[in-house]
Amino acid sequence: MAAYGSKDAMSNRTLSTIDATSARLRELALGLQDGDFLGSEEILVEKLGVSRATVRQAARLLEREGLLRVRRGLNGGYFAGRPNLNTVEAAVSGYLDTLDMDAQDVTVVASVLWVEALRKAASLRTDEARAMAERLRKRVVALRPDAPFGRLIEIEQETRTEIFALTKARYIELIFQINIAFAQKRFSAVSMTNDTEGHAKFVDAWRKGKLMELDAIIDGDPELGMLAARHTRNLWHQRIWPAASEDKVVAE
Repeated sequence: MAAYGSKDAMSNRTLSTIDATSARLRELALGLQDGDFLGSEEILVEKLGVSRATVRQAARLLEREGLLRVRRGLNGGYFAGRPNLNTVEAAVSGYLDTLDMDAQDVTVVASVLWVEALRKAASLRTDEARAMAERLRKRVVALRPDAPFGRLIEIEQETRTEIFALTKARYIELIFQINIAFAQKRFSAVSMTNDTEGHAKFVDAWRKGKLMELDAIIDGDPELGMLAARHTRNLWHQRIWPAASEDKVVAE
């Protein structure tokens, strides 16, 4: 056991103070709106009853969490913050990079989440859901057979945004987007080009699958929605996985 006053004991006490201060600052920040003023450094030192150095260390932890912003200068101080989706995506995706994660595994998880999102959307059976699906359906129908890959991505992303907003499936959206952000960095740009063999065939298959997803929402058919979602996600797997495997062989 470390003796009282030893280096380890002092370190533990300091860590506990920082943790406690961080917890208190986090509570204060979450009790305010994004951008609200928490106080100057002097005010927080007095309010929290800790040293200036402890306040600064705790503030750095909360800055990394996106819950606190520090402004320097005459009108500076500590302000409440809120992490956004892009910040969380970048942080978690960067962490996954350190784990040597299999990108195919990540896309499989994303696909499972998308199937659930479609089930929820098709289960709504509301005028709002039908109007959203009909609007997107017109865009898909208008696609040309030789539509560039970027155009498909644009409609795909808009569909995701609309469906996640409609179903209020924020947690599913968060995990899905993290997985997609990670996977996009791993797959070859070759799989995203318009001149790959079979691109026109992919456009046709994707178009039919997307229409099936949207029709499921219009008809209020969750079983069809899940079936269509699995189909469209499998199309993406078939498009991007082979190119990723070829890149891996070349790299080795």
